[in-house]
Amino acid sequence: MQETSAAREQLLRIAEELFSERGYTAVTLKDIAERLGVRQAALYYHVPQGKEQLFMEVMRRNFQRHRAGIEQAVASVAPNLAAQLTAIALWLVSQPPLGLARLARSDLPALSTEHARELADLGQQALITPLEKVLSEAYARGETRLLDGSVTAAVFLSMVDAVHEIYHAKAVSREVLARDVVEMLAQGLLRR
Repeated sequence: MQETSAAREQLLRIAEELFSERGYTAVTLKDIAERLGVRQAALYYHVPQGKEQLFMEVMRRNFQRHRAGIEQAVASVAPNLAAQLTAIALWLVSQPPLGLARLARSDLPALSTEHARELADLGQQALITPLEKVLSEAYARGETRLLDGSVTAAVFLSMVDAVHEIYHAKAVSREVLARDVVEMLAQGLLRR
């Protein structure tokens, strides 16, 4: 499963699109094969263990990409909470939706216990831990009050993830919506 052929890359890209759109439980290998224009049996060449193996590979790559993207986003701006959260939000909305609520509620319970635990750990390392670090450093700089970093990170990720859905209903770009999310979190909703 280590080869990186063009066909394999296309399989992973299409599988990520479908899993991102519908989630693990709603996508079948037949759906993926149809989108690729191949017979379902052909997919077993790349994923002999089936859909769960494919989902795991897609999600491992996804979380690895997100971790690198978030780290780069944070490093690309001044050490300022609003700037860092904006950079992270812009990175996240430039990617396919994570569907974090669906992942937690539907996808992870449908996986083997071992795979569900692995993805939960990878998600923690790729998404929550970098945000906790940003929040902790902002607190150390005196920018924020003491917050529960993991809860704040989860709220932030959920709000940014929702941008993908809101975008379809509004005539506003994802980038503008992402900036609005950061402003709401950083500045609050009340007039000062």
